[in-house]
Amino acid sequence: MSTGVPDNDALIGVYDRDARRLRTEWSAAEDSAVHSDKFVTFHAPYLPPPGGHALDIGAGYGAHVYGLESRGLTVVAVEPAAGMRAEARTHYPDSQATWLDDRLPGLAKVHALGRQFDFMLMNSVWMHLLPELRDQGMASLAALLAPGGKFSVLLRHGPAPADRPMHESDADPFLTLAENHGLSLIHREGNADEMGRDSVSFTRLILTKSG
Repeated sequence: MSTGVPDNDALIGVYDRDARRLRTEWSAAEDSAVHSDKFVTFHAPYLPPPGGHALDIGAGYGAHVYGLESRGLTVVAVEPAAGMRAEARTHYPDSQATWLDDRLPGLAKVHALGRQFDFMLMNSVWMHLLPELRDQGMASLAALLAPGGKFSVLLRHGPAPADRPMHESDADPFLTLAENHGLSLIHREGNADEMGRDSVSFTRLILTKSG
């Protein structure tokens, strides 16, 4: 996971320092390969054919990057925490993904690639972006999505861990902002916490951009 702005350097430092522990916690519910298979199966209707371009924003230790590559996609993975990028190299040494140390709201290094993406993924990132930067962040995201492309977002709800500040990430304000930037909703569902925390839940959104 990860995020945002220079003020979030301390937060990114937590993900950097605790990358191995967090990777172990996140993968404890099920084997990474099983989780990746479930991710690909769910997203199959929204993925481009082999050869398409995918962007994973807040890619963590690379489990979803691996899943996207398994579908023959060319993947750019954004992860500002060096520790998380190191975990990805350790667990997926054969990955051909391009990893970038980049962050919202600007995603300047991604934009510098000069391409748009057929599929974009952003899991549990939005809650780290300051509300006053979200319009800029959404504009940046919308510009990176190719016409007809799909954007899968996982929004986290519930109390924040003591060492990782989080802001509200309700679905309705997110969707209003997305629609203001030319994105439209095609799927929405609620998800329980895979780690079994009663106070934490998630909303999965799939959006598209008309072409």
